[in-house]
Amino acid sequence: MNANYLETATRIGARLCRDALWSENRCNWTADELSRNQKVHVALGPNLYAGTAGIALFLWRLWKATGERVFQTTAEGALRQALSKIIGAGRGLYNGGLGILYASAEIRGEFDEVAVLGQAKPDRAELDLISGAAGVIGALLGLYARTGSRALLERAVRHGELLLQEAVRTDTGWSWRTLKRDRHLTGFSQGASGIGWAGFELWSATDDARFHKMGLQAFRFERTCFSVVRGNWPDYRSEPPTYPVMWCHGAAGIALARLRCWSLTREPILLEESRTALDTVKAYVGNMQNYSLCHGETGNADVLLYATQVLYDPECQRAAEKVAEDGLERFERRCAPWPCGVSGTDETPELMTGLAGIGYFYLRLADPAATPSILLPGI
Repeated sequence: MNANYLETATRIGARLCRDALWSENRCNWTADELSRNQKVHVALGPNLYAGTAGIALFLWRLWKATGERVFQTTAEGALRQALSKIIGAGRGLYNGGLGILYASAEIRGEFDEVAVLGQAKPDRAELDLISGAAGVIGALLGLYARTGSRALLERAVRHGELLLQEAVRTDTGWSWRTLKRDRHLTGFSQGASGIGWAGFELWSATDDARFHKMGLQAFRFERTCFSVVRGNWPDYRSEPPTYPVMWCHGAAGIALARLRCWSLTREPILLEESRTALDTVKAYVGNMQNYSLCHGETGNADVLLYATQVLYDPECQRAAEKVAEDGLERFERRCAPWPCGVSGTDETPELMTGLAGIGYFYLRLADPAATPSILLPGI
């Protein structure tokens, strides 16, 4: 346990508790967001990505690490708020009701299986990790590992079969239309890496060769897109494409997917590609514009920390610690605002784009074995 990193996570958690707005036994936060290119200040929604469920999960794990009762109390209040707003929240993991129930299962140690299955109905319009089938598979398999419930596994398989049905199959691999774009996306959050990862997780749980093939073909598609000159994969959300280095769209998320799937399959090419992606991530340390988990320094550093755990790579550990030390020097010790993941706004409290995620990273760095990565759902 690294006391300096735990102390940083504790200070961030204390600020979140201080800023919580209470009504009876529930609490919430407000934050800046951009709406039609205008900055507005709003109450948070309930979801895992940018709502009260995500903050609750960070505070709960912080309470487990510190024993400070205020973190437990605030986590429970935030979770009650999230559960009270689950109707209409959507069905995805990071952006929907399933993520709220997943956080509830993590915090309370139990869950309503009927409610989980109700939130995990397949939807052809949502296929990706953030809002669709790939993320649902991760959550269902995580809950299945707790209980051994066949109903959860069978529902995960249904989502896998949906992904098989929706795959666009060509000579260069399989891809999916996850956004309304002319070209199908690479990457973890909304592209082929996230779907390939979900396929391999399903194969590991079921030994169904269809899902092993889905994983291989998804990564094959991305292999044909790879730029040797840039050591990176393109983000086709813009034209011409960009080559970002982050968890959601870019080398960091692709490294994470390859590392996890290599640990399941021991396919040599996945290890080779993960090392290529990690080299790109390490070279980019210190160049991000923010410290968010989704598309900032701490998300990239979390991937490097995972690589340390899987590959026992001290260079990745040093790079992750450099991110942590730079953040302490530039922001925490100077009492300066942390740059969060919503461009043009002040500090925000959320998990994937704000302070809760920054705190989660420092908590994870303090004791990686006790704090699982939130960037690999269900694992």
